[in-house]
Amino acid sequence: MPAPSFRSIARPLAVGLLLASTAAAARPPVEEPDNLLNDSLTLQAGLVSSSNHTTVRYDSAAGTPGTVIDGEKDLGLPSRKLAGRAELMFRMKKRHRVHIGNYYLPLDRRATVPLEKTINFGNSTYNVGDIVASSLKVRLLAINYTYDFVKTDRVELGASLGFDVIGFEASATVAARLRSETQDHSAPAPLAGLDGTVRLSSRFYGEARAQYVRANVQEVHGSLQTYEANLLYRLNPNVTFGLGYSGFKVNVDSQKATDGGQFAMRSNGPQLFARVGF
Repeated sequence: MPAPSFRSIARPLAVGLLLASTAAAARPPVEEPDNLLNDSLTLQAGLVSSSNHTTVRYDSAAGTPGTVIDGEKDLGLPSRKLAGRAELMFRMKKRHRVHIGNYYLPLDRRATVPLEKTINFGNSTYNVGDIVASSLKVRLLAINYTYDFVKTDRVELGASLGFDVIGFEASATVAARLRSETQDHSAPAPLAGLDGTVRLSSRFYGEARAQYVRANVQEVHGSLQTYEANLLYRLNPNVTFGLGYSGFKVNVDSQKATDGGQFAMRSNGPQLFARVGF
């Protein structure tokens, strides 16, 4: 039997390779979610199991220093609170983002307990054994602009600048003695920080943010710090779930003669959220 020629072997081999490549090209590509880093608009809503510690002091109108009160120990305010957070993000250009966030389930707490120590709060004195109904309301609204100085398909890292509007109202009431005092403040606080996201795989991402400000304005000294770190899972091109940890610290000390006092609060805890993006 004569040996097969090169042409007789090459021709069917070439035809086979051509058919195989045609079949491979005809197969649908492996499904992969869109890149989270390219979303132009997202809406996020979730819950935070926050652990809270609060300190309040309210001086009298005559300038007499009030008693430093531990909100959880002295007034019985719950240290744990389930809060709801929502955030809207829109990307104006490839490197430019704006975040708007708010607590839609606020960090409001209240309690009624008998006092175990004498407390001077504003112009009122509360004695040992008085049944005090206290409440603390906290409001936060954050608006931040971020410029990404690093922007690739896998990483974005930016510098943020914006402000948080913080409002709080603390009140103490002894109904039996018709005595009540309320302290409330609200002011915008400018913030600067860093914001970064890393694509770990086709569906998993990591993100972190931190912002800080310290300022002295008209005898009022204050500082604010916010932070969070999350692990994200991209279920499909429009839905993402996240698990992480977030918190904030605020400290306001007023040395005004007729409106002196201090408010300090630390709130942090794990969070779980869902995000819809386009």
